[in-house]
Amino acid sequence: MRDFYRLNEPSPDPTAVERFFSTLENDAGPILQSIDRAHRPPSKDELDFLLMFMAFQFVRVPSFRPIVDGVRQRLIHEGMMQRLETRDTWIAELQASGWDPNEPEFEFERVKRSFENGEWNVTADTNWYLERAFEGVERIQDLLRERHWGAIISDRGRFIASDNPILLDGEADEMVGFRNANVVGYAVSRHVFLLGTRERVPQQPENFKNIARMNTFTLLRAGEQVYSHVQNFDFLDHAHQSQHVWTLFEKARFRPSNQYV
Repeated sequence: MRDFYRLNEPSPDPTAVERFFSTLENDAGPILQSIDRAHRPPSKDELDFLLMFMAFQFVRVPSFRPIVDGVRQRLIHEGMMQRLETRDTWIAELQASGWDPNEPEFEFERVKRSFENGEWNVTADTNWYLERAFEGVERIQDLLRERHWGAIISDRGRFIASDNPILLDGEADEMVGFRNANVVGYAVSRHVFLLGTRERVPQQPENFKNIARMNTFTLLRAGEQVYSHVQNFDFLDHAHQSQHVWTLFEKARFRPSNQYV
């Protein structure tokens, strides 16, 4: 996506973030290649680097922005509800901020009506999202380190990946994040799939069921693109039946309560 990480003017170096991600990918390349060629889990040091890499991958994809924007809008909404609770609270807020309460645009009933009708909104620029992203990386990495990590190996290279590389699975009625997700998944390559769980679980063997489950996990969390080295691949449909023709996958038919990992 063009200029997705480009800092707004004025900035000493508008491409600084883009160059940072390029350097990070260059550093990760040899590790990913080594793990893939040997069809093996990462070593302890490699895993620690990959967890940092995963944290940055999570905050750099387009799907991160709606997540952080949802939190921002919720906090703003809660704050505005408090400020608009009464005419007096609204006037006090304006005066504390240095605004003239007598200005027509700040008229209490007008602002409250606009807010309740959903006409009032606050937008954020690229710099704001990038600041939130870099602030969140260290915390995400810490939460990833708290998990128990294992790898499923596919010697035949049957795993797929998507434009949403960090996969979270949790309860259907909760907002799932790195703290409460039952499982965090990451396809290192088509041969190695990492799983991070809150509790230690037995090593998962390479078999059709596990590979199909991980591919279904990837399909359900994908944004717009899925990557596979072959045209068709193994997955489970909404009825938990085995499939291998990708055109048969229908995300809309899956219920939120479906658990595949």
